[in-house]
Amino acid sequence: MLRIGIFLFKNATLAYKKESIMNNFKYTLRAYTKQDYEFVYYTKKEAYKIYVEANWGKWNEEQQRKMFVQFIDTYGKDIKIIMEADKKIGFYHVEELENGDCEIGNICIIPEFQGRGIGTKILKDILETHKNKDIYLRYFKQNPVAKLYKRLGFEMIEEMPYHFKMVLKAKEKTKE
Repeated sequence: MLRIGIFLFKNATLAYKKESIMNNFKYTLRAYTKQDYEFVYYTKKEAYKIYVEANWGKWNEEQQRKMFVQFIDTYGKDIKIIMEADKKIGFYHVEELENGDCEIGNICIIPEFQGRGIGTKILKDILETHKNKDIYLRYFKQNPVAKLYKRLGFEMIEEMPYHFKMVLKAKEKTKE
């Protein structure tokens, strides 16, 4: 019984420390530049390689590079580089849709900064910035992130062959 109490206390302490770290985490954003190309590619590769291989087999570097060129051509103007002091630690992009809503395309954090709640903080900041819009996102079916999205109020709206699509309805629209 005592072990359980200590275990729970340690977990509570760890949870408190993680929450404190997340709340105190300071970052800046800057626009993507051509100098960020390889950083964004490798960060995205680190984040998605496991899911790409689960769905389509072995990672094909040449094919992925070609698709990445298309990604940059399409979304480069929307990419924000996440900085802690002078260090690039990740990127995200939010696409403004024709109807005025938006879609979160990626939130990718480099491995050494993962597990600290940074991605969650970035996501919450994005949600706050766009709270008067419907916010869409998709994620690979194998990605365990659904619990976080549901906890933040997202609802499942579509199942696609490799992804799930969710929406968080605008706060202003849901009050009507």
